[in-house]
Amino acid sequence: MTNHEHERATDLIARHGVDDIAATDVSWLESHLSQCRECAEYAGAFEQTGNFLRSLAVTAGPALVTSTQARVRARAEQLREQQARMVLVTVSFCIGVLFSTASAWLWWKLGGWVVQQLGLPESIVGPGVLLFWLLPAIVIAVLMVTVPHTVLSHPLLLSLTGEHEGEIR
Repeated sequence: MTNHEHERATDLIARHGVDDIAATDVSWLESHLSQCRECAEYAGAFEQTGNFLRSLAVTAGPALVTSTQARVRARAEQLREQQARMVLVTVSFCIGVLFSTASAWLWWKLGGWVVQQLGLPESIVGPGVLLFWLLPAIVIAVLMVTVPHTVLSHPLLLSLTGEHEGEIR
């Protein structure tokens, strides 16, 4: 038998019972184990080791429990902050859309009046409306990126997300 067959058998023995193995591989492994004493001994030792490890009771020490609890709490806090930030982003987006729509309408009216008063070509109204329609959304996005995280802890902003100062959920 080749070394490659032994490597394949070793791999299949390790994966057997853990991963789904194709029926052809299982039948090949059984055939190989019936012919190869070395691999059959390895499979038996592997099974015995697995049984031994499953029979051992493993307990976590107090330090591990404490550190795990601290990490779980920190992750929960991180997820709450992320959720609160997403609410603020959503609210900001909605406010941005409202202000963008209002500014576009105002610019359309004002731009038409300015073009009419100054005798300018009407082709400048379209780009101007686009610019002023996007401007509030751009300003809000820049503010959301540049505002320090501590500002987002303001009681008014926390009330928008349904949280209270010092509250632990």
